[in-house]
Amino acid sequence: MRGYILPVRRKRSDTIALRDVQLIAPSAVRLGDTVQLGCKWALEGNETLYSVKWYRGRQEFFSYLPKEYPFTRIFAQPGIDVDWTPETRIV
Repeated sequence: MRGYILPVRRKRSDTIALRDVQLIAPSAVRLGDTVQLGCKWALEGNETLYSVKWYRGRQEFFSYLPKEYPFTRIFAQPGIDVDWTPETRIV
């Protein structure tokens, strides 16, 4: 799964509030196969999550911003079809 970057950001920048960040993705896939990408994290104290964004190379293709509406954004990229499932939060 080379080339995919997942920045997870929290609102406050003065403390480290994220812990146990896990990227859930297959280690290898065949060209054209469908894959599920996921991310798990834990926040410390009363911190709030600002965003989770998925990139291929330098191009963002999905973002989740829980405090904004709509809270998900999908950016068209050749070769990537995003199927967001709100019930399970699976991309």
